[in-house]
Parts: sequence; structure tokens; C-alpha cells
Amino acid sequence: MIITKTVRPLLEEIFYLGARSSILVFKNVGKLLKQYDESDKQNRIAILKRIAKTYHPQEENFPSQIQKMTSSNFIQTCENIHSYTEPKYAELFRLIGRQPDGVHSLVHLRADILKFLPEIESPAYVERMSESLRDLLATWFTTGLLQVERVTWQSPCEIVQRVSEYEAVHRIRYWADLKRRLGPYRRCFAYTHHMMPNDPLVILHVGLVDNISNSIQTILNRVKSVSDVTEEILHEDPSLINSAIFYSISSTQPGLRGIELGNALIKRCVLQLQAEHPELEKFSSLSPIPDETVLDEIRPILMRLCAYYLTQVKHSKTGYARDPVANFHLHNGAVVWRLNWLADRSERGWKQSLSMMVNYRYYSFDRIDRNSIDYTDEQKIQIDEQVSKLL
Repeated sequence: MIITKTVRPLLEEIFYLGARSSILVFKNVGKLLKQYDESDKQNRIAILKRIAKTYHPQEENFPSQIQKMTSSNFIQTCENIHSYTEPKYAELFRLIGRQPDGVHSLVHLRADILKFLPEIESPAYVERMSESLRDLLATWFTTGLLQVERVTWQSPCEIVQRVSEYEAVHRIRYWADLKRRLGPYRRCFAYTHHMMPNDPLVILHVGLVDNISNSIQTILNRVKSVSDVTEEILHEDPSLINSAIFYSISSTQPGLRGIELGNALIKRCVLQLQAEHPELEKFSSLSPIPDETVLDEIRPILMRLCAYYLTQVKHSKTGYARDPVANFHLHNGAVVWRLNWLADRSERGWKQSLSMMVNYRYYSFDRIDRNSIDYTDEQKIQIDEQVSKLL
């Protein structure tokens, strides 16, 4: 592997030289970054594991080593312990940060670490290295060192392209859509760092409307096409603006995970919007509910409601099930047998029944006839135990 032939001696030389020769260290760090960038996935993992394990404080005789560092001078003792327990790779990260594109490289390095962690056996040392790098990046990406920029159609092409690529909530389908989102009655703000000027860290989209919106379509389709952008619309009417809706916020850098940026961006944008539109009275988000985070929690509630609807909600005049499909199968003698969660994840499935589907089970002919008569004459619905438990 590359690590045994090239990277290992390069790392050893970097740590040996240390502060002895800043010029040689600078060149070697550049070589290390180039070698890492040119490596495939397995070699990258090997390099990261090597750095995390080799340049972590040694466990051998740790208590006795700490004991030797104590003295009557408390401050000196703290400095001694800090110097001993700080991983050597922390200095490597600082050296990388001094490279021309070093900060960017560190952000991508941590993104790799987080991506590879699930595949690494015994990842404790790599996890610790990720935390150390996160803490270092947090000092460089503190909100006081970040700029809030408004992105418009006239902004540099590179950053406009990034806005399109990074949109994670409401996909931008084509250039006309992007132009609308950067146009009148809209605002797009980006957090940027001076070491990554055209690569936004967080992107916030805002709609300026006349009331708190209850539908994303009212925001996304406010100006239906680019040709609708007339001279009058280009000059926003203050009487149509009293609410700012944060309808999309995207963190763009996986390597900065765990460093809070979005909250501060919203607060700074509120101040800018208030300065631009003093008439603004209301600020709100219009946020999706990602299914992977809440579906398990709302499942029992929705399943119970669905079971109640199918078996208990009936037409007031006939007494038959209100649901037309249920009514059809029950008249045929079927049993409400099972509710199925996430059975239809298509757009239509979500709109019709929140992804749920139901099995109406047909048993023997004798039972079918008996069930049909009971339902037709007495509006009695046969329910399997799987459904009755939900009630």
C-alpha cells in the first residue's frame, strides 16, 4: 500500500522537523496533502488510521507519567499535562491550515473521516481524531470570522452555481427556477469564510410574503416565470411584505458537522431583513418533517387513526363504512385484516393515505357469506386482531 512506501516516512519527517525548519515542513505538508488527494479510498482510510493511532498520546504507563508532571506550581502542572495529552496530530492539522488551501483541505479531510468511520474496525482512535479536528475547525469557523453575503443573480457565477448544487430541501430544477429564488420577494443568504470565499458553508432561502405561509407552493410559485418579472415587480411593494419565511436552510460542508452555524446565520439575517424592510413584523420557518426522523414516532398515532377511520367512521344514513374501498370489500364479505405502514411511498400514496395501505382478507366461502350478511343487515365490520389491537 502507498502508506508503507511514501506516506509513513513523509509523516515521520514532518514530525521530526517540527519547528526546526518551517520551509521544509511547509513543502512536506504540501506533499502529504497531494499524496492523500491522489489516494484511493482504501489508502485514504489507511492514512487516517495511521495518523490517528501513531500520533495519539501513548497509553503505556499513563498514570505514572502524569504523576511525574505534577509539581507545586499548579499552572505549570496544567501546562505539562496538556502538552503530554494533546495528540501530535493536532500540530499536523495546524501545519495543514497554513497551506494556501489548507483550511479547505481540513474540512474535506474531516468529511472523509466521518464518511469512512462506519467501515473502520475499532474506530476509537479515529473518532477521537475527528473530535480533535472538529474542535480546531470550530475556532476557525466561529461566527465572528464568517461573513453573511446576499446571493443574487448578479453574484459571481461560481457561488450562484453552488447555491443550485447545495440546495437540499427544495430541489432547484432549472436555471429559471434558480433565477426566481434569487429574485424579487426572495432573499438568499450565504455564510462564507475568507479562506473559502466561493464555497458557502450554510445557505438560507427566505420568502418575503404578506402573512405566515402554510404552503411551500405559495412561496416557490409566487413569481411563476422569469418573464413575469416586470419592472413593477423588480421594485418590491412594501405593502405586500410583513412576513419573512425561512423555507430552506442547507449546511453544505459535511466536514463541519457538529459546529453550529445555521442558528447564528438566521439571527444575522433577521437583522439585515429588518434594516432593509422595517415593516417586517413576522419571522417564521416553513419546514419539512423528514420521514426518517419522525415516522417511527408518529406511526402508532396514524395507524390508530386509520384503524378507527376504517372500522368506526360510518355514513350517518346507511351505517356503512365511509371509506368507499372498505365498503366495497366489506360488502363482499372480507375482513379488515392488516394495516401496512409505508406501503406506498409514491407521491400519490402520501397524498391519498400517508403511505398506508390495508389488506382486506377473504377467507372461506362460508365465512365470506356470513360476513357479507352481517355487514349488509347489521353494518357489522369484521376486524382481525392485528387491527383491533391498534384500537
